[in-house]
Amino acid sequence: MPVPTPIDDPARLLTIGEVARESGLTASALRFYDREGVLVPADVDALTGYRRYAVVQVRAARLLASLRRVGMPLAEVGLVLDEDAQGAVGAAADVVRAHEQRLVDGLADARREIVRTLALLAGRDITGAEVCRVAVRATDLAAALASVRFAVAPGEPLAGAPDGVDLRVLTGVLLEVCGAEVRCVATDRYRLAVGWALVVGPPAAVPDGPVGAVVPATWADRVAEACAVVDPDSEVVLEVRPGQVGAVIGGERAATAALPGSFPDYRSIVVTEAGPGVVDARGLQETLPVEQESVGLVVRDGSVRLAATDGGAADGPADVVVDPEFLHEALSVAGPRPTLELYGPRRPLAIRGDGAGFSVLMPVAPEGLRR
Repeated sequence: MPVPTPIDDPARLLTIGEVARESGLTASALRFYDREGVLVPADVDALTGYRRYAVVQVRAARLLASLRRVGMPLAEVGLVLDEDAQGAVGAAADVVRAHEQRLVDGLADARREIVRTLALLAGRDITGAEVCRVAVRATDLAAALASVRFAVAPGEPLAGAPDGVDLRVLTGVLLEVCGAEVRCVATDRYRLAVGWALVVGPPAAVPDGPVGAVVPATWADRVAEACAVVDPDSEVVLEVRPGQVGAVIGGERAATAALPGSFPDYRSIVVTEAGPGVVDARGLQETLPVEQESVGLVVRDGSVRLAATDGGAADGPADVVVDPEFLHEALSVAGPRPTLELYGPRRPLAIRGDGAGFSVLMPVAPEGLRR
C-alpha cells in the first residue's frame, strides 16, 4: 500500500518542516516569505510561535518556489498567488508570461553585450593589426551584398580539397576596404561577383593597400537583413581588420571571426571599368534554357542572342559557351538594363548592370566537345 503523505488529509495543518519537504523551500525561506506577507501560515501558536500551514498552501509554496527560481519579484509572486487562490488561473498566467517576456528581452540584451565584449577581447588579441573603420550607407551595403550572394559556393564549409587547396573561403564573402569604397567579392571558382558601396565622407586611409577579411555567408545575410530594416540613408560603420569584421547598424554591433584561408586574387581577372565591347543584354534572361548544361551566345552589332542548338547561328558559330543557369543568376542581380562584355571565346564573360557591382562568368566547353 502507498504510504500516505501529510497533504493527503486536507483538514490537517502542516508544520513548517512538512511544507518545506513538499515544496522544496527551506524553513528559513518560509519564515522570510511569512514576514514579507507573501505566504502567511494559516495559524501561528501564540505561545510557541510555531507556524502551521493549510494543505492547500502547499500548492502556493510550490508556485512560489518555481517563480523565485526564475527571478520573479516578490510583489509579482504575491499577485500570482492571490489570483491563483481566487481561481483566476488565466490572470495569474498573464503575470507569468509578462515576466517570461522580460527574461527573453533581457537575454537578447545580454547576448548583444557579450558580442561586444568578445569583439573587444578579440581586438586585444590582434596586437598591432591595422584596423580600418569606414561608414557606408545601409542601402548601398545591402545592395552590394545582394549582388554577390549568388556566387558564394554552396554547402557547408570545406576543410580542404584533395589537391590541398583550402576551400572554406569560397563559402564566404570577402569584405575589403579599398580607399573610397568597400568591396564585396564572392566566387565558387566558376563565377565571380564584385559589388561595392561608396564610403561616406573622406576616403579611408588604408596603410599599404586594401584591408579585407572573408566573412561567413550567414553573417553577411544577417547584416544585409539588418540594413534592410533601418533608414536607407543611415550609416553603417564597418570595422575591418585581419581576422575579424564588425558592423554597427542602427546602434547595434555585430561581429564575426573571419574564415581562414586565402581568398583568390580576383583582381587578376577583373576589369572594373567597362571596355568598348559592351552589348545590350536586355531580354536575354527570359530566353535562357536553364535546363540545358550549356548554351552558346552570339555577339553581333551591339546585341547578344542565343546560338542555334547545334552551336551555330545563321551569321556564324557561337562566340562563347556558358552555363545558362549561372548566367541567369548573374543577370537577375544586374538590374533592368544588363550588359555583357566578351573578351574572347575562352575568356571570362563580364555581366554588368545598374546594380552595385558586376560579375564574371567562366566559359564552358560545348556539350559536343565534353568527355
